[in-house]
Amino acid sequence: MNIDIKKIRKAEKEGRLLDWDKLFASYSKEYQQKVKEEAKFLMAKMEIIRVRREKKLSQADLAKKMNVKREFVNRIESGNQNVTLRTLIRIASAVGKEFKLKFE
Repeated sequence: MNIDIKKIRKAEKEGRLLDWDKLFASYSKEYQQKVKEEAKFLMAKMEIIRVRREKKLSQADLAKKMNVKREFVNRIESGNQNVTLRTLIRIASAVGKEFKLKFE
């Protein structure tokens, strides 16, 4: 990993924005790939949070609709719980949505 933390911290202190494309291009190809993979997981958990909030449900409300503990929903949303397709379908059903999977 070749992140220049000092450069980021300095820009942050000075209230400057760094050019994301330039910064990302400075990383090794391996690290860039790792970041892209992690971003996919982040986007998935953010979508679960978004749809829950859209339906004005707390984690406890969603858990009750799914017949699971609130902690399970919390672990999903924090990225600490690996979920199955069955769980994704149960989440969709609990929020009145249809789960669709697509490959691009």
